[in-house]
Amino acid sequence: MFDEQTDPSLPSLDGYIAKRVPSYRALKTYVCPACQNPVNHNVGHVVVWPDGDVNLRRHWHHHCWRLAVGRGRVT
Repeated sequence: MFDEQTDPSLPSLDGYIAKRVPSYRALKTYVCPACQNPVNHNVGHVVVWPDGDVNLRRHWHHHCWRLAVGRGRVT
C-alpha cells in the first residue's frame, strides 16, 4: 500500500517516512495525532511512521504534518 515514491514537495522530518494518501485511496476515517480531529475518508492526507517501523504509522492532516515538521518533532 505504501510503495509509492516519496513526494519531494511533502515536508519531511529526519527519522520518519511520510507519504501522501490521495483522496481516492482514503477509504477509512482516522484520528490525526496532532489535533485529535478526524481525518475523514475520501480526504487526501499524509501517512507517517518512524523509519523502520511501519506498524507505528499514523494518518495526519496535511496542515498538521507541516506544523509538526516546522517544529522539528511529531509530538
